[in-house]
Amino acid sequence: MDRSVWLERLVLASAGSIVVVGIGSYGIWDPWELRPAFGTETAFAFLGVSEISARLPAIVGGLITGVLAFGLLRAYVSTQAGVSAAAVLASTPLFVLGSRLAMGHAPAMAAQAFVGVAAIAVSTYRCRRWQTVALYIALAASVGASTWISGVLLGPLPPLLAVALWIVVSEGDVANAPARWLFPSTATLLTVGVVGAVIRDAPEVSRWLGGGAVGGNPPTWDAALEVVFHGFAPWSAALPIALASAMWPREGRPTAVRRLASILVLWAAFGFVSWTIFASRYGTPPWLATLPLAAIVGLWLDEVSDVKTPRWAAAVTVVLLTGLLVRDYALFPQSALRPLADATLNVPDLYRPGGGWAATFSFAGLALALMLISPVRSRAPSARATLRWLHGRWQGGGPARAWIALAMSSLGVVAAFGLICFSLDLRLPSLTLRVGRYLFFAPLVIAALLLGLPWVQYLYGRLGAQRIFVALVAGLSVGAFTAWSFQTALGRHFSPKPVFETYTALTEGRDEPLASYRTQANAARYYTGTRIEEIEDQSTLLTFLRGGGQRWAVLPADELGRISRGHRRQTGRHVYVADARSARLLLVAAEPIPGRPNQSFLADAVLTSAPLARHPIEAVFDDRVALVGYDLDLPEGDFVGAGQRFKLTWYWRVLERPPSGHKVFVHIDGEGLRLNGDHEPIGGRYPPNLWESGDIIADTQELTVPANFGAGDYVVYVGWFSGSNRLKVASGPNDGADRVRAGVLRVR
Repeated sequence: MDRSVWLERLVLASAGSIVVVGIGSYGIWDPWELRPAFGTETAFAFLGVSEISARLPAIVGGLITGVLAFGLLRAYVSTQAGVSAAAVLASTPLFVLGSRLAMGHAPAMAAQAFVGVAAIAVSTYRCRRWQTVALYIALAASVGASTWISGVLLGPLPPLLAVALWIVVSEGDVANAPARWLFPSTATLLTVGVVGAVIRDAPEVSRWLGGGAVGGNPPTWDAALEVVFHGFAPWSAALPIALASAMWPREGRPTAVRRLASILVLWAAFGFVSWTIFASRYGTPPWLATLPLAAIVGLWLDEVSDVKTPRWAAAVTVVLLTGLLVRDYALFPQSALRPLADATLNVPDLYRPGGGWAATFSFAGLALALMLISPVRSRAPSARATLRWLHGRWQGGGPARAWIALAMSSLGVVAAFGLICFSLDLRLPSLTLRVGRYLFFAPLVIAALLLGLPWVQYLYGRLGAQRIFVALVAGLSVGAFTAWSFQTALGRHFSPKPVFETYTALTEGRDEPLASYRTQANAARYYTGTRIEEIEDQSTLLTFLRGGGQRWAVLPADELGRISRGHRRQTGRHVYVADARSARLLLVAAEPIPGRPNQSFLADAVLTSAPLARHPIEAVFDDRVALVGYDLDLPEGDFVGAGQRFKLTWYWRVLERPPSGHKVFVHIDGEGLRLNGDHEPIGGRYPPNLWESGDIIADTQELTVPANFGAGDYVVYVGWFSGSNRLKVASGPNDGADRVRAGVLRVR
């Protein structure tokens, strides 16, 4: 059997496993997956209540969409194109999360995909009469299903409009006569119905629109582009090129492929229009037109898999857009969740997946870029050939020689400066020294690229048309990270399952009382099978924990401060937290567990005695709170460089509870510049209105020195404020503006 066949099967199996494998390994996201969703009630009725049954409709919808994408391109283009389209789908967070969560929109995607594939087949594929009748029946059924799930606007209208417009403007013949009038007339009627529903603007849910008017300010026109760019990653870095290729009249492209490409582009365009119309008035919709995007990219990948000349412009575009994806996912961790169309879903601060996204996006982008610049059947490179190429550039005349000389002299200066930064103790800003040391390697990197990149291109090119599978596998690494790392990690925060699993493990079968404080007890019963005492007020919970013997309670993480304060008033110690992995739920115990440390952040933030601060200060603010001192942790020992992070830990003694609404301000001033460190103490998790007299509060914050800060000694000021008002400095090193002069930050 041909190696390509095995590779195609491997890629398809990998794409399917991303959708299916591990679907029951993490708990139900509460409350998002508990909301009514298409098909879940039926799945519960036949299979019982479980993670798998809740997500089964979404899984089936995702698999159907993948099969349709594969079948469409296999029928009209090639098997390789179909495999590419299926792999592209299974690579994207938009599709993976939509197919692996109960509230995912994979059933709606599948219904629209079925409408589009059936419409394309009816209008362009010539077959026997009974097959044509079967296609019409499938088309009618899929239109009804898509309308029922999503409404006309978001569901069947985009693909039907695409096929109808192609029939109207295309000069090619349609596969059967009824399609000539059926699609334009049907699309016109549906459009009129949607326009009428938009004009009525009723708040009731309409089948024409899939929703009701909710008011509010509409998003900007590019909101759909942002959803696609982030949700369709990593292939959104190649999507603009693939769209341009689909619209460009490529020489030698078969007529059937050209028709398909035109319809797919129209389908994606009408999907954009329908999403924008819905978002302008009826809420944030899901993006359902995933199949045309994947098919467009799959078609493009099939065409560029055997390029004979490097496509540097396309490769550079892919690399630049991949870098933009890496940046956006680092700055906005919730980017992967936005296609789920739920504004309440956000990545918790405790979980930072930026490194995983950066690694997988970079792998996918570089693999695709290498495929684009590595032509097949290229000759083996040699250092001599590279030197001849450089010599040829030198022989190009005066301007060429001037540019080469300028480049060589610049590299020489850079290398010399880098060597000086390494070997001499220069009195320069540390940022300059760090940059200089990095620049020392620039000539080596450029030389490695000049000599090594041709070899990489040659070895990549020797794979021939099979090198497309390297790019597909690299893309699937994003889907694998989404399914088996990102989604699983969020399950620990969004699902109560890990908390109750910890309870089961720590009790070891003992019947120890368990309470649920201001949380849903249904999940606890499902995951533990234990009788749960539901508690809604703090005093009852504290009484429960003091009821004798080991007792347990599950409570919201943002309630820990209040509960711990009340518990400490009665027992003299903090609440013992046995499991704090989740950003939303905590498992607390009445008695500490030997060998298992208290996971409460309050154990380190609220102290009973003042530690020996490295920078002691005695300053009192309004006879309410005193600054005992602070610790300053610098990356370079006794100084910090511009662009580097450092840590400050303030130690406050509570004299009397600070007034509500006050925060700590930190001003690091010097050289006409200011680094602002205003913040809520302890990250806002234990507000000052909960502090008790006599407590020592350890308040840690991390700051980054801006890159424009030059070398010098910057004065650190600290105080308390609320709006424009500050707590008065009653004693201590006051600067006259109710700021305490705490010390000096040395920047080098």
